[in-house]
Amino acid sequence: MNFRYPIFLDVEGKRCLVTGAGPEIAAKIRTLASRGARVTYVNPTAEDAIAALAAEGRIVWHARRFETADLDGCLLVITDHEDNAEIFRLAEERNVPCNAVDDPAHCRFSFGSVVSRDDLTVAISTNGAAPALAVRLRQRLERELGEEYGQFLAMLGELRPEITRSLPDFERRKALWYRMIDSEALDALRQGRPQEAHQLLRRLLEEAKQEAAPDRVKDRAGT
Repeated sequence: MNFRYPIFLDVEGKRCLVTGAGPEIAAKIRTLASRGARVTYVNPTAEDAIAALAAEGRIVWHARRFETADLDGCLLVITDHEDNAEIFRLAEERNVPCNAVDDPAHCRFSFGSVVSRDDLTVAISTNGAAPALAVRLRQRLERELGEEYGQFLAMLGELRPEITRSLPDFERRKALWYRMIDSEALDALRQGRPQEAHQLLRRLLEEAKQEAAPDRVKDRAGT
């Protein structure tokens, strides 16, 4: 077992298979669906939360046992059976990454303990050694990373195209990004002053544009 290579995956519009039952299955289905995955759940029965998602049309539920063809066209599979070995073997043959809940021997990938603030996602893994430590670290980060981080990231994302367009020089862009991130904007958001935060970021961008202006003049003169 070696889950040391971190990755963030785009599952939107991709078929993801979930099969079996267990205390974590509903949460995993709900998370996949919330990220835009086309979730197929295969199991003879479904707990109420899963059945409700199917009734709402957010997932597809096949009330039967797993069949090999269920893996066709899948981006990934999550399984929670008493014995996951056969599903893991079939997934490996088809190059479909498999996660068997609480069964590391039959996993090609693992899930981190996640802190999410809109587009900001922090995932923590202990490589299966002590999941409880990952949970405690997540709880600590949840206290430290408030909702203002999501707001801050949204503001930076709105400015990014203009920054890229206005500052073609990589080093200037890099310096501006750190100025923005190290500014008082985050504190202003934390204190409920979003307009002030936005004005501060805008001012820093305008200052960077002015600093870059002589370079643009030189470039034009040299052509």
